[in-house]
Amino acid sequence: MKSKVKNNINQDELNDKSESLGAKDYFEQYWRYCNAVRNWLVAFGIGCCILLISEKDGIFKDVSTQKKLDIVFFLIIGVISQILLALLNKYIHWCVYWGMENRNFEKSIYYKIAFKISSYFWIDVLVDVFTIFMFAIAVCKMFRC
Repeated sequence: MKSKVKNNINQDELNDKSESLGAKDYFEQYWRYCNAVRNWLVAFGIGCCILLISEKDGIFKDVSTQKKLDIVFFLIIGVISQILLALLNKYIHWCVYWGMENRNFEKSIYYKIAFKISSYFWIDVLVDVFTIFMFAIAVCKMFRC
């Protein structure tokens, strides 16, 4: 009897570990995509600003200075929102990490707030949608949509 209980416990532990590894793998994949999307959005915003201001290709030579400023404003707002999101994620994940390493910190209000916010996926989605919306306005202004 004793060995059966021990085997059941070991099997349960194995199941828990495999589920955790699966979740960890999915999170790591999500984080890679998150970084890729953020990098592309920031690169797009900065790249458009440089292209617009440099006038190297002459594409925007007929665009007024005021319109260029408006376009750059929307692009920069999009870029700043992505940078703020990256800083928020960095701080939150550091707090969660440190709370798991340091039991005293785990009891702190900082850890509890960070842990709660870390489950709010909608924050990332909202900022990404906002950024894309800002870029869409800028592109429409660029090409007179």
